Amino acid sequence: MLNIYRNAAKAAWWIAMPALELSMRRKTQEAELWRGRMGRVPGRISANAPWDIWIHAVSVGEVNAAHAIVDAIRKKSPHLSLLVSSSTSAGYKRAREMLDAICGVMPCPLDFPQAVARAVAAVRPRTFATIETELWPCLLLETRNMGAKTALLNGRISSRSLPAYLRIRPAIRPLLERFDLICAASGTYASRLITLGAVEQKVFVTGNAKYEALLRRPDRQAPRALADLLGIDRNRKVVVAGSIRRGEEEPLLKAWELLGRAGHDTVLLMAPRHMKTVPVIEKAIRRRRYRYALFSDIGAGTAKPCDIIVIDRIGILFDLYGLADAAFVGGSLVPRGGQNVLEPAAWSCPVFHGPHTDNFEDAVRALEARSAGGEVKGPEMLAARIKALFDDLGGRQEQGKACRLALEDIAAGAATVQAEALTRLHESRAS
Repeated sequence: MLNIYRNAAKAAWWIAMPALELSMRRKTQEAELWRGRMGRVPGRISANAPWDIWIHAVSVGEVNAAHAIVDAIRKKSPHLSLLVSSSTSAGYKRAREMLDAICGVMPCPLDFPQAVARAVAAVRPRTFATIETELWPCLLLETRNMGAKTALLNGRISSRSLPAYLRIRPAIRPLLERFDLICAASGTYASRLITLGAVEQKVFVTGNAKYEALLRRPDRQAPRALADLLGIDRNRKVVVAGSIRRGEEEPLLKAWELLGRAGHDTVLLMAPRHMKTVPVIEKAIRRRRYRYALFSDIGAGTAKPCDIIVIDRIGILFDLYGLADAAFVGGSLVPRGGQNVLEPAAWSCPVFHGPHTDNFEDAVRALEARSAGGEVKGPEMLAARIKALFDDLGGRQEQGKACRLALEDIAAGAATVQAEALTRLHESRAS
């Protein structure tokens, strides 16, 4: 099965290469990213090969987890050379910003044998680790063929994606069998990985490194700067609706309207998961004739007074949660699997979500164990829950503390445990 995939990918390379070359030339600001996708490793990386540990983190969330793991490795084993790769534009930008000063950072090659072979030959990793479910056959096989130990960190399979993985189990099993170490984010995820073909003796439950990274991420200065920029009156309550997906804009606007009818003067910050959703949100707001502004217009000084701010900029949502008196995390009123409900919890902010949270079921369970946050099924329920918090200042503060404690419960040194396991695996090469 793996040979079939590899041969198909090898043939597809010759079809894809002209398009990749064209993208590299057109997107000059992302030229290094596109070169990396084609397997062309930056000179600063190849010059320092071989690398002891190469960690692949596909996008922003995984880069945050990698950051926590890298920090933990450097504390225990500062002599090891560490390299982090990312696949997406946002992930690579985040990695350069966070990690450039403490480890190597490069784009990850696309999973064509030609691109992967070129990159792996330049990096020469002694140990290769990938975060979550980034199971790329060519990359895994090429690093193993070079003699590298291999690990899956933060391993997780959501209940939503499990049926699809089971249907392709004959293809997934030989990949999972090739990992020397699998660090599962929870016992449930460990069981699913073993069901799919992971070797039970190589699977360890270590917790989710993303959550340990969240504990130390809040910067109290950042929300204050945002509040000044946005000109938000301190007497007004702030509700942040983060990672909104298409179809959630209407119920969220309805909930905000109900809060206003109940007597709460509230500023609503709406942050879509993808910028292409911004026009959809704007259209829904204009249809209701509410006063709103785009974040970019406020920054440019051209915005008019408003009650709703649409966040048309990537990378600031986490700090916006630090402004919030209550937060809703999207991708959950519609069947998209949800987003990270513990990001607001890092700020001790009460957090709500819809019923579709398959991608973050462990985080939701942690909140439930602390009677923190909560599931809402529609705008009326969301408005009622937020109103109850705003009517009871002490209760709102207690709810926020409970959310933070839920994060502390689930974080539990996960990045440190995975870093230690990965370091032991690396050291076992010499034994």
